[in-house]
Amino acid sequence: MSKPSIDLSKLYKPHPRQVLFHQAPEKGRLFGGAIRGGKTVCGVAEGIQLSIDYPGNVGIMARQNLPAFKRTVGVELQKYIDFLSHTNPPVITQHHSTDHYIQFHNGSRIWYTGLGDDTRGLASQMGTTIGWFFIDQVEECSEMHFNNLLGRLSLNLPKIKLKYFLTANPMPGWVKMRFIESHPDDFIYIPSLPKDNPYLPENYEAELRAIYPEEIVRAWLDGDWTAMEGGNFLFPYNQIRLAVNREL
Repeated sequence: MSKPSIDLSKLYKPHPRQVLFHQAPEKGRLFGGAIRGGKTVCGVAEGIQLSIDYPGNVGIMARQNLPAFKRTVGVELQKYIDFLSHTNPPVITQHHSTDHYIQFHNGSRIWYTGLGDDTRGLASQMGTTIGWFFIDQVEECSEMHFNNLLGRLSLNLPKIKLKYFLTANPMPGWVKMRFIESHPDDFIYIPSLPKDNPYLPENYEAELRAIYPEEIVRAWLDGDWTAMEGGNFLFPYNQIRLAVNREL
């Protein structure tokens, strides 16, 4: 089996924050913490590279539901499918859109799914042993979904580096508590803000700053994980936390 020569720079030129993400040696990584920092494209590129670098690797790309996945992650993933299906020999040999997987020339496979979907979500992947997983906008998902995928991360391949990587925008909840307020072992958080993304239109950020309310500016543009705690919720999240921790 000949090994294809692959130049992925035609599809993806990472900016400096994305380079930090790709070079990070930690098993777990959280990237982003704001909108339009290049989160999704970064996660897709990482999954493709892991599938190429480790023959026989198995990974899962996911979002909370499949329609959202197709509108975001799926758009970026399709660029690689189109490109890598036409190399010589093809790097990607099959895209099974019904069963939601992509097969690689070297035996690697990427499954994709909506974690919250009843028929195509987590239950369909419960028996899958994987070498990596990527959850885009993980703040939309439950901690149970994350923990179940973490438990599947046990693929035994020569020299494989088991990995999980996540993207998120600042929101109160389990992601903030587990990865921002705490410091898990073998894990890194790499912020990437709109100002770090050189591929955005000119004046993109300035125009949003003029329109967005203050808490949205702080959260989505400045990457402030505390900004939304007293924001647009029926009960501010900091009050919910206090109620949960009260001694009765």
